[in-house]
Amino acid sequence: MDLQARKLEFIEAYIRLADEKIILKLEKLLWLEKEKAVKSGLKKLSQIELDKMLEDSENEIQEGDILSHQLVKQEILTWKTSGK
Repeated sequence: MDLQARKLEFIEAYIRLADEKIILKLEKLLWLEKEKAVKSGLKKLSQIELDKMLEDSENEIQEGDILSHQLVKQEILTWKTSGK
């Protein structure tokens, strides 16, 4: 059985569930596994890397290479309306 068929079978079984405790356990498991997947993709930075990022950020601020909160909000609205 391929993955797509297994997912459909799982969804059908989930829809038929009447026991809220089982549903809560499945939801909790889903969120825990999704959280693990996200965390496994993160890279732990060394103190040297963190210090370098902080220094770079401070230099950008001093050079005026910043965006105001209002400009960031406008850019996000542009993304939302353009579908990006």
